[in-house]
Amino acid sequence: MEALLESPTAEREVDLIEVYAKLIAMAAVGIEEAVGASATGGLANLAARELYNRYHPETRDIAEALNWLNENTVFRLETYRVGESLVRDEGERGKAFYLIARECPVRQILYLEDLPYGRTLCRVLCAYLERLFADKLGGRYRVALERAGPNACLLRAAILRGPEPPGSLEVSSKPPSLEEYRAKLLEALSALLHATADALYMTLGGNVAMSYRAGKEYGRLVGAQIMAEGYEAETPEEAVELMNRGLRGLLRARLEAGDTLVLEWSRFEEIIEKEGLKHPDFVKRLVQGFMAGILETLLGRRVDLRSTTRPKTFKLVTNHA
Repeated sequence: MEALLESPTAEREVDLIEVYAKLIAMAAVGIEEAVGASATGGLANLAARELYNRYHPETRDIAEALNWLNENTVFRLETYRVGESLVRDEGERGKAFYLIARECPVRQILYLEDLPYGRTLCRVLCAYLERLFADKLGGRYRVALERAGPNACLLRAAILRGPEPPGSLEVSSKPPSLEEYRAKLLEALSALLHATADALYMTLGGNVAMSYRAGKEYGRLVGAQIMAEGYEAETPEEAVELMNRGLRGLLRARLEAGDTLVLEWSRFEEIIEKEGLKHPDFVKRLVQGFMAGILETLLGRRVDLRSTTRPKTFKLVTNHA
């Protein structure tokens, strides 16, 4: 991440990237932890649909479409060949072609949040590419992460039905400047946040209790990361202060009268308002659960944050586990 810093403007953009990354992970990984990875396929496909509405190359030509992504978005995709052949017949696995993904909107999220490859967020991007191939080639395809690496990922596009890509398809990419990369990554993260938030709302049927639960699950993971840095709390007051320190400028909260949590400010709330999300209260409940999950892990006993009539103010309820 330090490589992206080259000026005060760059520092502000990198700060924004970190906020978007955590908010998107909160939604996608939180629901995965709450209901199980096998149950999040619907969310990934819904998010991919919303993302495709935003990044939709108008051309019908697959090479032009992939080049459009490379030139106009943070994607950096290349065709991968073994010998002269693009499409490979892999016996029982069927026919497939491969792409090298040197960059996509998800890789920076996984890096910043220390998340594994191949789960829900990767599935969103694979489902996006499935829509692209179906639209441009006219068949049905299944894209999956074949191999992940620190500098690129290898994607396998299985041909389930319909035409193969032309054998002459050849796509390459070039790395963007740091300034271009930050700008396009922020644009992509904005689109991904809208897509993920809308998909989460549809998947959960607008159930705010489940949004809170998803946020809490991710908060528990982040709370464990804070504890791994050597922090530990014995009282709710200590836990709130450790949460403030551990989140490093993402939010600031204080505890009043021992059981009232006041959110003084939050970068998450700023982004929710700035982006004009369709269901802002639903996403705010996600953040509410996220804070509860962190505090629960730091205290080592059950914690719930219950909404009150005062804005950004929550009743903190604790019970021994």
